Amino acid sequence: MSIWKEESFEDKIYDEVESFFNIHELKEEDETLALDIIDSLRDKNILVVEKDDNNYGYLIPLLYASKDKETFKGFLISTATIFLQNKLKEEIDKLSKLIDVDIPVTVAKGHVNYVCMKRLEKYLRSHQENKTLNEISKKIGKEMIDKKDYPSISNEIWTNINININGESCKKCLYRDECKYYLNRRSWPSASYVICTHELLVASLKRKDNPMFKDPSLLIVDEASILKEKVSNSYEGYITKNMLKSIINEISYIIGDKELGEEIVNIIESFYDKLGTLIKSKYMSEDNNCKIYSKEVINTLKDDILLLFNSLSNFRKELGFYQNSGDLIYLKKLLKKYTNILYDMVGKGSKHIYYFHFQPNSKNSISIKYGRKDIYSLSASLFANNKYGKVFTDSNMIVDNDDYKAFIESLGLDKIDNIEIVKEYPLGKSKVKNK
Repeated sequence: MSIWKEESFEDKIYDEVESFFNIHELKEEDETLALDIIDSLRDKNILVVEKDDNNYGYLIPLLYASKDKETFKGFLISTATIFLQNKLKEEIDKLSKLIDVDIPVTVAKGHVNYVCMKRLEKYLRSHQENKTLNEISKKIGKEMIDKKDYPSISNEIWTNINININGESCKKCLYRDECKYYLNRRSWPSASYVICTHELLVASLKRKDNPMFKDPSLLIVDEASILKEKVSNSYEGYITKNMLKSIINEISYIIGDKELGEEIVNIIESFYDKLGTLIKSKYMSEDNNCKIYSKEVINTLKDDILLLFNSLSNFRKELGFYQNSGDLIYLKKLLKKYTNILYDMVGKGSKHIYYFHFQPNSKNSISIKYGRKDIYSLSASLFANNKYGKVFTDSNMIVDNDDYKAFIESLGLDKIDNIEIVKEYPLGKSKVKNK
């Protein structure tokens, strides 16, 4: 007696994908990757594979899977540039017609790619003769204003009219409820089919309690070799003299006590003067630029750093007597962050690597820059979610002995427990295929 067993969701996708490749003439590597994608969808593993830049075979199982809205939660594809985002969208549209599926794909881009209505209006006052800007002004109320729609705009002009976020400025903007970027962004958490940049992917994964994108059934990271840099950059920061002075002055203005901030501003000035003198006398390079990782600077100025830390700490305590407003809460939070960074610089067991960047021609000539020491563990935590499969692809991932070891370690994937890492090697390229 035979026992009939219902075909699984993944088995159905296997059949449909194999049938598609039997009909259409595509590379064998495309089909191999497409079938591996289905395995990752089923096993929720990490798949690492090198592929050609023009290999889009991995999209085919995703599109077939999208027909089953109950089982398939959707996909999230991350790539390196906006150009590649648009290319992926074009390929999805093309393949969707072949497969006869229609899905609403969201192309999620960062704020710098959109027009700021407030900044556009301000810029137009002195550039009314610019026909392109006037055209944007007329269309902005009716449609999404994206930089790609206006290739003739120079970068110089664009940087004067795009959204230039510094956090609080957008929160206070009168146009926030009409802003095309924010209206678009509100749809991201509910979107099932998303193409985003690596920067947005990392930002979303770091916001574990409030991610920008919902968990998909499959995450695909294209151009994955660039991701290490994006992860590392997301944990970096810097402090300049003008940043600290601006926070102090803004707080003093809000609480209506200018004298309270005068002393701390003088201490900030004095510290950065000493820092500049030290760097110019001992570390200046021939091209007048300087990037110092040495602990010698911190050790030399340890007492001055502690003085600045204590002064900021006392200033924060004084603020406890004032009634909090939204702006004051935000500034106090920012000040606490920088105060903690200063303490971390001279404390034992520092979490960060510090260096000092000096640019004589810059308005903020000295930056105290910092990055996390435990970047591999932090990176691993971003991809430790075992609710969905993850696929990392690139055209140049194999570097030594035809293996992916260097790439896997660069993202800390080897530090993740309970998730299998599967390596797929391009046909004819490796002797250790399917190892």
